[in-house]
Amino acid sequence: MSHLGTFQRGDVMSDRILYYGASGRGCVGSIDAENNLQDVTVLPEGSFASDWTLITPLSNNRILYYAADSGRSCIGSIDADNVLADVVAYPGPPDGHFLPGYTEVATFSGDRVLFYAGANVLSWMYTIPDHNVPQGLRHYEPGSFASDWQQIAGLSDDRVLFYGADGRGCIARLRPDNTFADETVLPEGSFAPDWRQITGLSEDRILYYGDSGRGCIGSIDNNNVLKDVTVLPEGSFAADWRQITFLRPPG
Repeated sequence: MSHLGTFQRGDVMSDRILYYGASGRGCVGSIDAENNLQDVTVLPEGSFASDWTLITPLSNNRILYYAADSGRSCIGSIDADNVLADVVAYPGPPDGHFLPGYTEVATFSGDRVLFYAGANVLSWMYTIPDHNVPQGLRHYEPGSFASDWQQIAGLSDDRVLFYGADGRGCIARLRPDNTFADETVLPEGSFAPDWRQITGLSEDRILYYGDSGRGCIGSIDNNNVLKDVTVLPEGSFAADWRQITFLRPPG
């Protein structure tokens, strides 16, 4: 698997982060091992379609874009110079691969992608291998997940952080049969309740982003213990990012 999601800047290794806004603008930024943020490549309005609602990384520097209203999707690429390109576009149903209505995605090892749709019957696990043809692996019946998860972030060892209303959450693990086992339940108040985006970083750090442009970088250890590491005050980010994703998927 390519590891361009982490790159060298001076003497410090940094994670590449893709930020996407509703006007089709974006930015590729970096977060180094000391949790310092930096903009690297600014992507002006029109760089992306404006209807993407979910973005998640795949192996070999691919990126999956998905529009919940239509179900259409696209697999793009990003190179070492942060140049983005479209690779293959899929329409919505009946000719595309995905239905409308998914509210969250998360990537796991083997280019498996969880498409989550709350309480309805849409939730699926797909794999999207190098030939870019999605394949369904498992369908999840209603009740397989809590219905109110707002953010889902992949962690190491096929663990996943679910974040919901009132600051509650859960850390689960993806089994080989693509079912999930809850490991650690995090009650209301475990998180700030206003995070808009959550994405996993290298070394099991987690980036939280809120509406006012504030944020936090936290960490999670092998025992699923969470802690805050670096608080990022209002103005640390633009306030209108719709999606934020780490550009290196799990191994």
